[in-house]
Parts: sequence; C-alpha cells; structure tokens
Amino acid sequence: MIEWMQTHRKWLVITIWIATIAFIGAGFVGWGQFQFGKSQSAVAKVGDTEVTIQDWQEAYQNLFQIENQKLGGRLDDATAEKMGLKVKALQQAINTAALRQYAKDLGLVVTEQDVARKILSTFGNEKTYKTYLRNIGEKPANFEAKLRKLILVEKLLDYLHLKPTKTELLSIASALYNADKLQIKILNKENVKVSLTEEEIKAYWEKHKNEFLTPEKYKIALVTIPLKGNVSEQELKDYYNNNIQNYKNAKGEIIPFEKAKNQVKADVLAHKLKKEAVITYKKLKNNELKNYVLAELTKENSTIPADKMAELIKNGYLKPFVYNNEYVIAKLIEEIKPQPKPFEKARAEVTQILLDKKATQELVKQAKEELKNFKGKDIGFVTKYDTNKIQGLNPLYAAEFLFKVFTSQNKKDFVLLPQNDPKYAVLYNISAQKLLDEKKYEKNKQNVYLLTEAMLNSELLNDLINELLQKYKVVRYVK
Repeated sequence: MIEWMQTHRKWLVITIWIATIAFIGAGFVGWGQFQFGKSQSAVAKVGDTEVTIQDWQEAYQNLFQIENQKLGGRLDDATAEKMGLKVKALQQAINTAALRQYAKDLGLVVTEQDVARKILSTFGNEKTYKTYLRNIGEKPANFEAKLRKLILVEKLLDYLHLKPTKTELLSIASALYNADKLQIKILNKENVKVSLTEEEIKAYWEKHKNEFLTPEKYKIALVTIPLKGNVSEQELKDYYNNNIQNYKNAKGEIIPFEKAKNQVKADVLAHKLKKEAVITYKKLKNNELKNYVLAELTKENSTIPADKMAELIKNGYLKPFVYNNEYVIAKLIEEIKPQPKPFEKARAEVTQILLDKKATQELVKQAKEELKNFKGKDIGFVTKYDTNKIQGLNPLYAAEFLFKVFTSQNKKDFVLLPQNDPKYAVLYNISAQKLLDEKKYEKNKQNVYLLTEAMLNSELLNDLINELLQKYKVVRYVK
C-alpha cells in the first residue's frame, strides 16, 4: 500500500478530516460491566455489524471534546457522567454501525487505494503518518481498520448526498432575506418625566420590604499584630542572602537588595513575630484570649481578603497570615442573616426602582398613544440583518428589534428594548414587503447554497438512521 501511496502524490492534500480521527488512541474512563457478544470487544451489534468498545470510546471522546469546548475546558468525567455522555456516545456508535451495515448491503466496499488516499490526504507523506502512529502508540493495521469504518460511512454519505434544487434554494433564501419596508420612531425612557410622592415610596417599600435586605454579615473576633520592630542592617542582608530566590521581579530576575529592602524588613518582622502570632491564635481558638476586636464583616471587605473569608466561614478559624503589613488572626462568632432594611436606609434604593418602574409604564403608555396616529421615519426596505439601518440604537438593540419585527404577526406595533429592562420603545409600521431581497441573495448565494445543502442532508441522515434502526436488529451487550 505504501508503494501505491508514493506513486500518487496528487493526493497529498491536508484536509479537515484530520479532526475526525484526532481523538483515536486517547485514554478513557471506566466503562462498567458488559455481557460481550461473539467478539470480546463488542458492546452492541446492528445487523451483522458489531460496535466495539473502541467505537464507543471514540464517540465518547469526540462528544467530550465538543462539550468541553462549550464549557471553556472545565468539563470533567463526573460532569460528563451526569450529562449522560456515555449513553449518547453509545447511541452515536450504534447509529454509525447502522450506516456501515447499510453501506455493506448496498455493496459499497473500501479498497486499499481508498485507505491510501485518505492517509495521504491527511498526513501528506509516509514519514508523517508513521510519526503520528508512533506518537499515539497505534499499530498501522489497527489504525487502518478504523479508517476503513470511517471511509465506508463517508462513501455511503457521498452516494446518498443531495444537492438542493432551485426551488429549495429560493425557499431558504426567502426565509433568510425577506424584507420589510419600515417606518420607525424611537422613544427614549430618559426623556420620560415622572415624579413620586412620599406615600408612594413608603407604600412600595411596605409591600416589597423583604426585597431590600441588609447584606449577609459575620461577627468575627479579630486580632491583628502589626509588623513593627527594630531590625539591623546586617539582619536584613543576612535574611535577603538566605532567601534571595524569594525576591524576583515579573521577569524572574533577582531584585537588588536596596530595592527589595522594605519587603525584606516586612519578611524579617513576620518571621520574628510568627511565634507570638501562633500563640495568640491558639488562645483565641481555645477562648483564652480577651484582647480582641469584635467586627461585623461582609464577604467582601478590606480587612480580610475574599479567599480568607471563605476559609473562615468554612472552618470557623483563620490561622495567622500576613495582610496589609500585619498578622491577621480571626475566629467566627456568629453568622448574621440578611434582614429587611429600615425604611430610611432603603429609601434611596426603593425610590430609584420605583422611578424606573413608573417611567417604563409611562413609556408604554406614550408608545400606545403615538401608535394610534403613527407617522415615523421611512428607513426603506430592511432584512433581519440590516442593523446598520436602525439609527439611534446600538447594534445589539437593533438586532433585537429586527428579530421582533420579523417574528411578529403585527403590521404595526412597538418593541420594548431590552425586553427585561426597557430603555427604549421603538414604534414601527410595515408599509410594504418583499418575499426576497434579490441583491442580498446574490451577495450571499454561496452561503445560502451551503446552508440549504447542509439542512437537506442533515434531515436525510436523521431520517435514514431512524429507518435503519427499525430495519436492523439492534442488540446491546452493555449492562
């Protein structure tokens, strides 16, 4: 086969297909117990085609990589288990086996030349191919057996591949690039004037007081030991020389003694006072200390860093640590749950919320009133993608507005933007419509073709797999 490869250099094209096989040979988590079929590696069987544990593992690894990308690289095996990836992967492997069985029934075969072409189009040459196999610890025979499975499915899909008709292309294009001729007017909530009485504010607070709570606080016994004391020049130099690796800049370079002197002094004092800090901590923990400060702190505060607060809340104690040039030692006394704020302390927050609510109500009222005899600015024909034609709105709001218009059944209406916390009311009237914006279609014809082609063949594949799973006997050996 290698000789055949060497005589067909025209196939030396690296393709995206490498992504399909990149996961072969990866390690996997445990797969439970099986009642194996005739082959010791089979976990399922579709017709006469076995699904091996390797097929399952490869499908799982592929799914894992896809989901891991979505989660920004934070997916672990435990989460994958909860997501049911193993079950989904087994079903995918069974679906692929059904396609292989159908391909064999149709008489499709994979030749040595097919395998060679695929290797060359992926790796470019024999050396790269062998290096890849060596890196993943795979024997050529095993790897090429996997390739045959992939190529067989690929041949079937090529054989069944549908090309979109002109009618189908126009149908999709019309859904994408239909156009409305719009008149619009933008009402800004900032221009809406409203006022409140003291009675309205207080009545709203009475009704919603449980929404205006004090922050969760923690009563803490706090002891600090400032890093103060006399340190001789020689002590500083000796400490610096003995711990010189601790004094580096961002580039990893040693900071000269004179520039590091203040930090060295703090470190020397911390070293000298450590014993006192530890003794103080033990006394505080054993309720033997009286000289401490009681403080009420939230999770975010300037006295104790957030990570240390989390540790204090979890453990009830904080061992001595240096922060802001002093040792900090703490003991959790009490967790103070949030409570409704008194009216006077909640008043400013209540007023702001109520003003915003009232302004939104007034904005809606104005929009409804103006819609009765609406005459807006004519912006011509727009498609759902023409956010740049909506002057006065940022692109995000413009996109939301056009989405609402093109999914609404109303010829004339208004849209609140954003929907959850309106800042604008945009009135619109549709005076004419185009089933298809020809210019947009011509500009994006290739994209429309690819989208239509993908939709047709995706639907075909789903329907075919469902039919095949009904046609062939499927046996699962997984317990």
